[in-house]
Amino acid sequence: MPAGRARRENSRFRDQAEVLATRLRALRTERGLTQEQLAGRAQVAVSTLRKIESGRVIEPGYFTMLSLANALGIELRELAWLHDSPAIGQLPE
Repeated sequence: MPAGRARRENSRFRDQAEVLATRLRALRTERGLTQEQLAGRAQVAVSTLRKIESGRVIEPGYFTMLSLANALGIELRELAWLHDSPAIGQLPE
């Protein structure tokens, strides 16, 4: 395997990135925040947030995800919870 990150279409995390994109967008809109507002609170670039929410970023950085979770007022595990559950906010005990 060549060095560096896998291409988006070849990434084994592509499906999870799509679920994360949907979850992040849902959490943001539930809180009545625009992308610009959330990005400002999290101190991440609006373009980065847009790429994550669109699924174009397959493997977002740990600290980016931590900043977004903190800005949403949730724990990182709540944002990263990717299990396909009927209740999107329901986490395992």
